[in-house]
Amino acid sequence: MSTEQQLAAVVSASNALANVVTGKIGEIDKALADAWAKYDEQLSSLNSRLPRLAITKNFSMEPDATGKLIDNWYVHTEVTATNVRTITSSAATYGRPDADVEFMRQIQTDVREQFPEFDINAAGFWRNPINVWQMKWSENSSLPWLAFPCAIDNGRQSGSTAVPLNAHMTMGAFVRVTEGAIDHAWATGAVKGKWRWCSTQVTPDSYFANYMNAHPVRSSASGVVEVMLAGACTGVVTRPADWGTLLGLG
Repeated sequence: MSTEQQLAAVVSASNALANVVTGKIGEIDKALADAWAKYDEQLSSLNSRLPRLAITKNFSMEPDATGKLIDNWYVHTEVTATNVRTITSSAATYGRPDADVEFMRQIQTDVREQFPEFDINAAGFWRNPINVWQMKWSENSSLPWLAFPCAIDNGRQSGSTAVPLNAHMTMGAFVRVTEGAIDHAWATGAVKGKWRWCSTQVTPDSYFANYMNAHPVRSSASGVVEVMLAGACTGVVTRPADWGTLLGLG
């Protein structure tokens, strides 16, 4: 066999080996992709089974006895909170005003830009009434927090306004920013001019007895936002359909 023929044979064998390796790499890539897909499916299934109990008070944001403050909430002294709408739990056929139905449909339209399948049940029955609060500020100090609900054990012996960080937790709310900007906690993902279901998931912290007050941060000198159904719960919540009514153990 001539040198040229030997070289051609080597090249042919090398190409064949390369094809085999490429094929094996493709098989490995597919196996990895399938394994990740199965892992994600199992993780999603597990997350949906974790308990979802409110760990902050007054998820529906009911006013206090004066009607001027949110019961069991702390609002920064630079922030003025106003209850701009209370939407009855009764369906439209049992008295919910058309204006409230349209208001909820606008929220649904905006949130569907994030979650196309979201249905807010604008005209149907709900378990509880829902309150919408406007929060407004025109100054911003060195402590630029906005507002936060108290922890579910606040008011009991050794209770606290803060929530613990040693368990899986989700903070969330429906938020519309009209002016200015906020972020963090239950306002994570807020955008100007649109209703958004904002949320952040917290994984368990290994720091003993760690905690936080579940408040967003005001990142502008002035601003106006609207908020409803704000709070925190145990478990992992990744879509607004699961953010309707949360039970808290009292």
